[in-house]
Amino acid sequence: MKTTTLKTLLAICAMSLTLASCTKETGPNASELLISATPSDIIEVKSDGATTFALAGVTPAFDSTADLTADEIEFIFAVREDEKVARDLYFSFFGKFGLKPFENIGKAEDNHIKAAEKLFDYYEIDYPALSENGKFEDAIRQKLYDSLLLKGTPELEAFKVMALLEETNIAEYGEVLKTIVNPNIKIVIENLAKASVNHFKAAIRQITALGGTYAPSLMTQEQYRAVIAVGFEQGKRYMYKNNGSSTNSGNKLGGKGQRKGSVNSQGNCSSSSNGTTPGSQNRQGNVGKGYRGGK
Repeated sequence: MKTTTLKTLLAICAMSLTLASCTKETGPNASELLISATPSDIIEVKSDGATTFALAGVTPAFDSTADLTADEIEFIFAVREDEKVARDLYFSFFGKFGLKPFENIGKAEDNHIKAAEKLFDYYEIDYPALSENGKFEDAIRQKLYDSLLLKGTPELEAFKVMALLEETNIAEYGEVLKTIVNPNIKIVIENLAKASVNHFKAAIRQITALGGTYAPSLMTQEQYRAVIAVGFEQGKRYMYKNNGSSTNSGNKLGGKGQRKGSVNSQGNCSSSSNGTTPGSQNRQGNVGKGYRGGK
């Protein structure tokens, strides 16, 4: 009797181990459950205000949505190019003056470019590589870059150029956030807006240290005082939503998934799988739909 009971217990234990092994192989492990259940920070703020995206955490926070419209594709491209204007200027100022704030915030702007490109990668959009530093396919941005580069001497004026660019970002991103529908684009833009606030404050800090003053051109004095009265802004936390998918369609990056659109170096969407964009029967865009004057 004891022998029979022992054999039965051993059989039950063996079955339990087998089931546990199968569960471990097919079900989510503890780290996966933790990732999906724990909110994650997307931006990191340094003591000098330089604000970067934790790029590894951006795509996991994206949700599954409809494919991008042509207008959304062009908007993301416009955002990327505007971040490039800031990056190239700050790196140029660092090369001229050797001041670390220009280098640190320039590196942050380079990170912002990559964050915008995360959206293109997630939605499987073909996009051109960045042009060389200080060069832009768009004549409007090229003129802006050239004029601000000339204006940025001596270093006090360079920090005023930084403040102007970041103030412009605060105003522009604040406006577009009122109408953004796509939740993943909204994640990127609302964090870019927070980064612009931090970089603006960092520029004001440097202007003050150099004995200068800054007159806001897009904010009222009341708004300006409210912005600089508080410390650097931290980003909100986001739940991981897409269970590790690299793209909106579930394809892994670099796989054989069908491309869902493309944009050229002029910022024009040449194709989009989502044909519902307003006023665009041929599934092509209209250069950003008015974002910063059309580009």
